[in-house]
Amino acid sequence: MLILDPLLKRTLPCQQRSTIMPQPVILYVENNLMLMQLVRDVLDLAGWNVQHLRSATMARTLLHGEQPYDLLIVNNELQYLRGIELVRYARQLTHRKGLQILLFSIEDYAEEAQRMGADAFLRKPHDLHLLLDTIRRLLAAGSR
Repeated sequence: MLILDPLLKRTLPCQQRSTIMPQPVILYVENNLMLMQLVRDVLDLAGWNVQHLRSATMARTLLHGEQPYDLLIVNNELQYLRGIELVRYARQLTHRKGLQILLFSIEDYAEEAQRMGADAFLRKPHDLHLLLDTIRRLLAAGSR
């Protein structure tokens, strides 16, 4: 029996199916449509499963639920709720203590992000070139 793997664009024998590692699931909260599309495209090309939200309120709802996430990437400049507050909220949830969190911001909130529990901070757009390496590092740390 053969199984089509849409990511690899080839067929795999059934016995290889069990050796394929599941894709990390990334929750990405960003209200800037242009930046969101750019980052989402980069993450998709890297092979990660990205769930995008524009609303911090919806992100709170999903974080409160049981859906597993490997990484939360959040913009600090959101409507109604700053990203840093979403970081603090996620850290208060018992089942999200091990969630890796990356805060993105135009302004330098590195120290505050760390105090609130973010595992990494990047300035946008200045640090976009560091995004993939930062995500790889966070996902590796989270899988330990």
